[in-house]
Formats: sequence, structure tokens, C-alpha cells
Amino acid sequence: MRIEIVVFDGVDELDVFGPFEVLSMAGFTVELVAVERPGPVTSMRGVRFDVPTVLGQPDGLVVPGGGWLNRAPAGAWAQAQLGVLPARLAALAPSTRWVASVCTGGLLLAAAGLLGDRQATTNQNAYEELRAYGVDVVAERVVDDGDRITAGALSAGLDLGLWITERELGSATADRVAAVIGYARTARVFHARGR
Repeated sequence: MRIEIVVFDGVDELDVFGPFEVLSMAGFTVELVAVERPGPVTSMRGVRFDVPTVLGQPDGLVVPGGGWLNRAPAGAWAQAQLGVLPARLAALAPSTRWVASVCTGGLLLAAAGLLGDRQATTNQNAYEELRAYGVDVVAERVVDDGDRITAGALSAGLDLGLWITERELGSATADRVAAVIGYARTARVFHARGR
């Protein structure tokens, strides 16, 4: 299974590398991808890394956040204002098994029209903004609504990665990865409306 994590200037590092670490350790093919063109990306805290490719046709897609709450000139909010990433997400979603988000990446999914009339979560400081998109906000670390999976703030990306691992490969694999990274799996996954 190929999973892409889309990155952009101003992205939050933990939103990206929490799920990246877990999903890679589980044995998925995981790649960081850019929105429009390959090249360097600078995170919200100034970490620069090279992204060799752009969004393709993944089986699963993870969308991180960063820079939404303070309306940073680079980050998730800026990406929503530009409109290119939300349009790409809307176009890709029907061909993926699932689209997931970490933290305010959920607002990018909402801006793409992918969360309307669904249950989802995001950073607790952005619940009202997510509700404004017609989303039924659930105050949980991970919300699984079938082909949309959302996680709360920052460290919830680890829970997201472990839940995707369990969902795709079984609980034994997820428990093994959690043990290797020394992470206690205490977060409950909220299953939306019986999906």
C-alpha cells in the first residue's frame, strides 16, 4: 500500500513525521510529496527538507496542518487561501481508499469539501472553524469516518498512524510498532455513525 503525506511551506513537523515514522515502521510505502512541484520545503519551525515528487495517485493520503490558528503566511491556512491543494484533494479523494488529516490539516479537508455532513476532529482551538464547514466535530484524538480519518492536534498523528496500521494490517502489527517506538496506545478511536 502506497501512502503519500503532502507537505508544504509552513507545515508542522510533528504532524508530518509522527505518522510518517509509524506508517513506515509498519511496512507501508510512505513518501513525502509536494503540492505542485518538487523541491525544498521549509517547515513552520525552519526545518528544510527536499521533497522529490508531487502528489500522485496514492492508496492513502495524509494531510498535515500547521500555521492555521495564527493565519501564518505559509502553512495550512495559506494553502486553503491559495486553493490549489484543496482542489487537488477534492480531485484525488474518489480514487483513494482513504484521506486522513492531522491537526488543522482537517480544515484543509473541509476546505476541499471532503468533510461536510461528516464527523471529524482537528486541533481543539479550531473546532468552531471546522463546524463552520458543516462538520460534526467530535472531541477525540482520532475519528474514523470510513474513507475520511481525522486526528487532533500534533501528537495525535502517532495515534492516527497506529490506527491506520491496525485498520489495514491488524492490531498485532499496530501493537508491535507502538512497542518499538515506546508509545502507549491509550487513545480511543471514535467510529463515526457505525461506519
